[in-house]
Amino acid sequence: MFKIKKYKMAIKKQNFAISSIASKYSSLTKYKPDRFLDLGDAFLDATGLPGPAMGHINMFLGHSDTGKTTALLAAAADAIKKGILPIFIITEQKFDFDHANIMGIPVVKEVDQATGEVTYSGDFIFKNDFEYIEQITDFINEMLDLQEKGELPYDILFLWDSVGSVPCKMTWEGKGGKQHNASVLSDKIGMGINQRISGSRRADKPHTNTLIIVNQPWVELPDNPFGQPKIKAKGGESIWLNSTLVFRFGNEKNSGITKISITKNKRTITIATRSKISVMKNHVNGIAFADGKIMVTPHGFMMAKEAAEEKKSREDYVKNNLDYISSLFEERVSDVGEIKFEDTPEEDNEDWLFNILT
Repeated sequence: MFKIKKYKMAIKKQNFAISSIASKYSSLTKYKPDRFLDLGDAFLDATGLPGPAMGHINMFLGHSDTGKTTALLAAAADAIKKGILPIFIITEQKFDFDHANIMGIPVVKEVDQATGEVTYSGDFIFKNDFEYIEQITDFINEMLDLQEKGELPYDILFLWDSVGSVPCKMTWEGKGGKQHNASVLSDKIGMGINQRISGSRRADKPHTNTLIIVNQPWVELPDNPFGQPKIKAKGGESIWLNSTLVFRFGNEKNSGITKISITKNKRTITIATRSKISVMKNHVNGIAFADGKIMVTPHGFMMAKEAAEEKKSREDYVKNNLDYISSLFEERVSDVGEIKFEDTPEEDNEDWLFNILT
């Protein structure tokens, strides 16, 4: 009987460099350096970031009167300084052109002598006749198409105020609900506009485009006795997921603001608010200050991290804006010494337990 011998043949390993395979199958894409819009020294001190990231989707999330609109206008003002075209997408119908002008956005006001109708113009595009979400996303895509064709030769900053104030078309027609609004935002933002905005960061793209979204909130109640309420964005998770930076203004449960007032001749007026600001998400460089405090004024942000710092900011604000303060009192204020600064209560610490537990 014959025995069959098994032979093992040595396999010679091939020598090859991974780089040769990578160069054949990888997409070699270069990106532009990270850049931010500048919202001022006080914003940088409170958050660790100059402002929204350019070439990204950014979210401003928070309750009413916490500083979101001030941040939006500050971003637009800085964009104009940088030669970027701001495009305002206004769905809340509360836009104030006088406030925009005070914030550093040049606005031309014209009054029709025959009808009394007032129109505003400037180095920006303003549109506020949207009825549902699809009209907004179609408009954004239309502007980006014009840019690609060379008919709009500017970098663009889209400023949407706000998500949560208009429904999707199906809901607008009375056939849908919240889940349909969320689905449309997911499709239109997540699988469309996000790609065009983020894709503008590529070095081979001639323009860099940015989207800032002010998002209305809702509050998720805790599921246990030791839990804390959590702020959530209206319209589902799509914009949160597609945002590179998310800034939270105010507390989780409520605005948590403190009014800052001054008095002259027994008349008291509010000139600012103290608000909290934190970075909830940062996929640019990871910096995320969670304990920022800031003073929100009609002219922008001022530092308010500590009591002494806030006191100086209040005095400096009045001193540097005497004409504006005079207009509020309807009488001349010549010096900060004529003003009495009202005591401000301690901040609302409703988030303290949440911070300890997490």
